[in-house]
Amino acid sequence: MSGLAVPSPSARAEAADIDRLASPWAWPVAVLALCHGQAIASFQILNVLVDPIRASLHISDTQYSLLQGLAVAIFSAALGVPAARWADRHSRRNVILAGALGWSLATVACAFVISFPQFFVARVVMGIGEVFLFPAALALIAELVPREKLSTAIACFGIGGPLGGAAAMFAGGWLIGHAGAEQGWRTAFLACGVSGLLTATLLLTVADPRRTARAVHPSFAQVLGYIAERSRLFLPVTAGMICLSLCAFAGAAWAPTALSRAYGIPTGTAGELTAASSLLGGVLLTWTAGWLVDRLAAKGDPASPLTLGIALCLGLASLVGSAVLLVPASAGAGFWLVTYSLLAVPTVLGGTAFQMITAPRVRAQVMAIYLLLMNLIALSLGPFIVAYVTDHVFEAPERVHQSLAIVIAVAAALGGASLAAARKRFSKAAAARFADF
Repeated sequence: MSGLAVPSPSARAEAADIDRLASPWAWPVAVLALCHGQAIASFQILNVLVDPIRASLHISDTQYSLLQGLAVAIFSAALGVPAARWADRHSRRNVILAGALGWSLATVACAFVISFPQFFVARVVMGIGEVFLFPAALALIAELVPREKLSTAIACFGIGGPLGGAAAMFAGGWLIGHAGAEQGWRTAFLACGVSGLLTATLLLTVADPRRTARAVHPSFAQVLGYIAERSRLFLPVTAGMICLSLCAFAGAAWAPTALSRAYGIPTGTAGELTAASSLLGGVLLTWTAGWLVDRLAAKGDPASPLTLGIALCLGLASLVGSAVLLVPASAGAGFWLVTYSLLAVPTVLGGTAFQMITAPRVRAQVMAIYLLLMNLIALSLGPFIVAYVTDHVFEAPERVHQSLAIVIAVAAALGGASLAAARKRFSKAAAARFADF
């Protein structure tokens, strides 16, 4: 049966059950946002410590890019879907708690590594954080929050990312400047991991919503069949959001280093500038994006996440082009900081889009499959392609900003085209409230 059809009675009953049993959502969303912040801090702290860690462990840009991307993505292939199936069947809160404890302990371990292989293994284990957090958290939010406020709530969750990234950049830059290169980067990982363990305890105050009319759980083969039947909708949406995520991962990984190498900004100062950009621009723009998605939907645009996604693709391509081609070098840093402030917005757009077109019973699993693809493609390739172009095409570390601009511009163009192709089908599916299953 087509996923664009009117929802079946069972789907409508399940949706009504969720709405009726939804509890006050402000505190749970706030706790989940803090967990998101810790996950992003653990992930992005590496990005402001590039040169100190490279000097300490004697590794290349290409090896470093593997720590930034591929290492974190590996766990998603092994554990993402099983964790999401548990979240859809049992406790989403407990899945998130397990992830928070796992990524925090792995981040602590990063402070004590003495070689590239040890660091790689620690980052692999740290990848459990995003894999366990995002599918379960977004599915939990979708159950707790009224539909008309869904994107705003996901934006509040998404704000945790820029806050965590800003904290990581500020702390990492400050520690490098005050504790020295070697001691500074190790202390940064230790502090990040310990604070993550403390944040994880707040999850004990969050409860899964009670559901009295739980439907029979589909098998994984049925979940794959559900997606396959709607492939003409899910494929272009997934492709567009992955392209946006690739822009975000590549920019987050290399923008601080680009400021340092291309514009002569000290490492500590580059960390502070990107942190300020993430904190001021990222928080405000992330919330604004969520509010705009809900506002546009209320005014008759059911494809509002895609509308903003297309606009974001155009904006990113214009910004990186201006940073490299259209302005004096002295002003290029400002364009990179504006670009950096936009990098958390894809989390809101992707998270909202899939909740709008996915049946409640399989939300976490669909998000886990999307996250798996995003990690294997966007997270693994984004930082790596930038490093590869820098090392093997330009053969000049100081031209990393040009490599980054090329990658973001191409990915943004492909992403915008994919989202534009999906608008009509997305509008029909979103207008039906929940896809039939």
